[in-house]
Amino acid sequence: MSSRGRQRKSRQALETAISWFLLACALDVAMTHILLHQSAAGNTTVTFVESNPLARYILHRWGLMGMVMFKAVLSLLVAGIAVVVHPHRPLVARGLLYGGTLVVGTVVVYSMRLLLLHR
Repeated sequence: MSSRGRQRKSRQALETAISWFLLACALDVAMTHILLHQSAAGNTTVTFVESNPLARYILHRWGLMGMVMFKAVLSLLVAGIAVVVHPHRPLVARGLLYGGTLVVGTVVVYSMRLLLLHR
């Protein structure tokens, strides 16, 4: 395979990793909203709160849109770091994104479990 072909394949792998990471982040925002909304509406057996102190402050200060913007900025920051690192250390860049996807995805699954257990 030519150098250009390897670069294209590496770039596609980075784009795939970014896509999975941003999907996990979007699902995290959605699950946070669903949990908090269902809890506030009295549709859960326990009261849920945002556990991240900074996100909780932003949520109370600027509402759902503030929290969405906060999480979006953090997600795009991580993706941006991966893009900058990728030309020099492609495996590190993809590892950052797949590791982040695993962590955020675990939070999404945990949130779903909480919702199902306490509905």
